[in-house]
Amino acid sequence: MLRVAETTAYTGAKMDDDKEGKAWERISTVDEDEAHLERFWEEGRSEVCNELRGLVLSELMRGEAYELRLELSSRFDDALLDGMRTSLESYFVNSITGKWYMYTNKAEASAYLTKAGACLEDLHRKAVFKHRPLRPKY
Repeated sequence: MLRVAETTAYTGAKMDDDKEGKAWERISTVDEDEAHLERFWEEGRSEVCNELRGLVLSELMRGEAYELRLELSSRFDDALLDGMRTSLESYFVNSITGKWYMYTNKAEASAYLTKAGACLEDLHRKAVFKHRPLRPKY
């Protein structure tokens, strides 16, 4: 949730239409908002499993670490793994931020939710990508 807190604080601090600093107070997340943010996290986990249904072997929390295990093709390109991790993290940050902005910053909420959807779609495309089969050389 640290990246969500950073994003909301930065957005609030940079609002041009707010000369008195009220946007920062309204938009930034604080400890008291944790229950809402946790619900958005759980909704995001469900959305990931729904998007990747058929590929998910397991999905769980190990302490503070999120673990998602997928069944990928034997022709999967391992070079995509780092990009998949980035897309997954970006999905969660944008999804949670977008849902929070539905409460606090409606003008920007849809942009964050759209970006979250694009990250989730990118993750899915990478997960189902397969190398072309190579012709055997004799």
